[in-house]
Amino acid sequence: MNRRASIGLLFLLLLFSCTEYTPKPKGYLRLEPEKARYVKLPVKNLPYTFYISDKVSVEIPEEQNNEWLNLCYKDFDVKIYCSYFPVTKTKLPELTEETFKIIERISKQTKVSAYDNPEQNVYGMLFDLGGNTASPIQFYVTDSLDHFFRGALYYNAVANADSLAPVTRYLREDIVELIQSFSWNN
Repeated sequence: MNRRASIGLLFLLLLFSCTEYTPKPKGYLRLEPEKARYVKLPVKNLPYTFYISDKVSVEIPEEQNNEWLNLCYKDFDVKIYCSYFPVTKTKLPELTEETFKIIERISKQTKVSAYDNPEQNVYGMLFDLGGNTASPIQFYVTDSLDHFFRGALYYNAVANADSLAPVTRYLREDIVELIQSFSWNN
């Protein structure tokens, strides 16, 4: 009986002492951005203006026309690509339809928010794209007659919506400020 108890005890010790090593998944940085202060877009001679975060640097791409720009968040390795198009009554439906097609290709889980500021003649839509996409937010504003401005936020990283959620929320606030402060220079 003593021998059986010893073998049983040895078996239990072996059973509980054998643990399998499981590597932990790669972690992500915890990002807690500071509250933004907003300043007027520092670029002159554009058909539009708006307020941007003081954390943003503005770059004007050489290969495009002079009315396009990129808003760069170097701390997050993120850019908001902004394009402007002068429009006519026939061109405006093409541009809005193209925007909707692009968004539909990127994500089927899209939340849409409409914005309008009749005093500044600014009307627009903000699209929150669901899922793991490199472009979680896109938007456009127009005056419905002469101007169309489109923006798309792009991460320069592998898309992981859960890990990027704090930065996406922060950038969404900046984009909402951009839309709400948007005005046309006539």
